[in-house]
Amino acid sequence: MPTQSGRSKRQRLEDAAAQLFWSRGFAATSIADLAKQAEVPVGNVYYYFKSKRDLADAVADMFIQGSQAGLDDIETRYPSGTSNPQKLAKDRVSAFFEMLEKSHMSRAKAGCPIARSVADFAEFAPSAARKSSEALTMLTAFLGRELTRAGHPNGMIAAQQSIALWQGAIVLAHGAADPQILMRMCAEQRDALLRAVHQGA
Repeated sequence: MPTQSGRSKRQRLEDAAAQLFWSRGFAATSIADLAKQAEVPVGNVYYYFKSKRDLADAVADMFIQGSQAGLDDIETRYPSGTSNPQKLAKDRVSAFFEMLEKSHMSRAKAGCPIARSVADFAEFAPSAARKSSEALTMLTAFLGRELTRAGHPNGMIAAQQSIALWQGAIVLAHGAADPQILMRMCAEQRDALLRAVHQGA
């Protein structure tokens, strides 16, 4: 196993929780499993996290931070203040789907970690489930805002439909073990949205 010495014990535990909750599920993952994955003594786990519920909260925070970082990156690469705000919004919509594309292979292989956490944490760590769902809300709000700015006649509704389609495509791709399903459906959705923007302009 590669060394994890470059990360703190807390970070390694958070990473281990994110991975194991995704691949095994919250209930099936033990504290011993988390300690082994993180290369941390079992007794140290409780020094950083009082319970698995606290680790679920940490994982939910990771989803929010990761989603925000991705959206911030898009805004950095396509900054406001250009002379053509509609083109800027279209570029951001395209970049949004490029961001989703980076996770296609992992999601086709193991499903969506955010969606799994929303469902999986609900019984054992409801606050973490609600927090996890905020990541999807953030993605939807960003896409809806940019579609509206680009001239889409129903930007927010279209964004909600797009995120729902993305999640459904993940389920189909995961079930069939075929990432091409996810890639194709997301590409078609992106193109359909940009066509609707062009027609509405």
